[in-house]
Amino acid sequence: MTKRKSYNYFIYYSECKYFNKPPYDPEEKYPEYPFEFNAGSDKNDIYRMIREIFINSKLDIENYNTPEWNPLGKYIESGNVVLIKPNLVMHYNLNEKEKERELDCLITHPSVVRCLFDYVYIALKGKGKIIIADAPVQDCKFDILLKKSGYEELFKEIKHKVTPDLQIDIADLRETVLDVVDGRQRQMDNENKKYGSKIIDLGGISKFTGGGYSKKVRITNYAAKDTEKHHRNGKNEYCVSDAMLEADVIINIPKPKTHRIAGYTAALKNMIGINARKEYLPHHQKGAKGRTGDEYIGTYRILKWINSSGNDIKNWALSKHINLMVDICNEMCRCIGKKLDKLEDNRKKFGAWHGNDTIWRTIMDVNKIVYFVNKEGALCDEKQRTVLHFGDMVVCGEGEGPLMPSYKKVGGILFSDNPVAFDFCVAKIMGFDYKKLPTLEKALKDQSMIKEEASEINLCSNANDFNRLVNDIEIDFKFEPSVGWRDYL
Repeated sequence: MTKRKSYNYFIYYSECKYFNKPPYDPEEKYPEYPFEFNAGSDKNDIYRMIREIFINSKLDIENYNTPEWNPLGKYIESGNVVLIKPNLVMHYNLNEKEKERELDCLITHPSVVRCLFDYVYIALKGKGKIIIADAPVQDCKFDILLKKSGYEELFKEIKHKVTPDLQIDIADLRETVLDVVDGRQRQMDNENKKYGSKIIDLGGISKFTGGGYSKKVRITNYAAKDTEKHHRNGKNEYCVSDAMLEADVIINIPKPKTHRIAGYTAALKNMIGINARKEYLPHHQKGAKGRTGDEYIGTYRILKWINSSGNDIKNWALSKHINLMVDICNEMCRCIGKKLDKLEDNRKKFGAWHGNDTIWRTIMDVNKIVYFVNKEGALCDEKQRTVLHFGDMVVCGEGEGPLMPSYKKVGGILFSDNPVAFDFCVAKIMGFDYKKLPTLEKALKDQSMIKEEASEINLCSNANDFNRLVNDIEIDFKFEPSVGWRDYL
């Protein structure tokens, strides 16, 4: 069988900037532009760069520079359901001191979503459905995020494009959120939920199969039992939004960043946001590396185990609204943590380090669902939907990502038709050895996800430094890893 090679294109202009004027119209009326033209003379680098990706990739090149040009028509048919999946994460970034750019390194910039929306709209030819959605972290205030970022004004404009034959939905995919009630955080139903979900059990094909993970898997801030029960006795369940399952095509728009638990986050990790309930998503295993889990290194094990168990009790009490127990455990863990921080520099905790052997399994499982589970929730042998990846790398995040990254200017947008190849390109641009990134190292061995060897992956670009086999690229942007990965990477 002939191998199908991935296609990857990196548009790079070192001086490019985000266009910060909602609703992010193009700077000129291109022949294919489907709407009334309202923009002034402001320069929109993002729109122009994405358009250049399409041109240089020769998509529908025979119709280029005419009103009929439809670059995404190769992937999207009229009548399709298309999910546009940005990376929205959180409504604030504590680590970026310059507040006017705190979200630039945290979330997908709305100008990228706007341009891709326009070309999806063109491809649908007036029929079908566009869903723009993500599931941020549990305590993200979705309305504040939209208002601060410019998405609110963008979505107001987008909603005006609805027609009798074209539905457009904006959705927060979370079924539960953390809110403050009487001064206390409480897990509550998401009143703004638009989509239901399905429980998908990967059973024996899950990456958690055969490892004795029962009663060990954890995710920070969720009750242990609520994660354990979905990954035991041969059962490996995920709660996936119907918005994803309904889609014929997904436009995945990650914000590449360093990541405290996974090392990095790009196309593969961004798919975690199609899950409606986070407690189904193991992030680490309780206990010391090499003994019972991968939560921390094996020094000061007794203190660390007490600290970890205290957090287990606190998370259980939080789910039951037992406020006194939450307070007692928080104080106990604060005191133990303070002691541990004195005993050990750069202490590894809650799986946020390079010894984590759990999160890659969750990421791979979720991507298996994205590609191989059909609209009804059944696992199939053949891929069920087309997924395209556009990485917002004008600005990325380094350091303590994904929630507290620091601003890292790159100046590019990365396009790929394969998530593993996309991540391989990102790792190279960041300056990381892919063999030290478990998610990527494992994904490159999965023949169901990519048919190429790492040495065969090619990157096309307008910039000569990047226009070559990825392994032959000699420059990178020297991203600063998070603390738990710093010495390793």
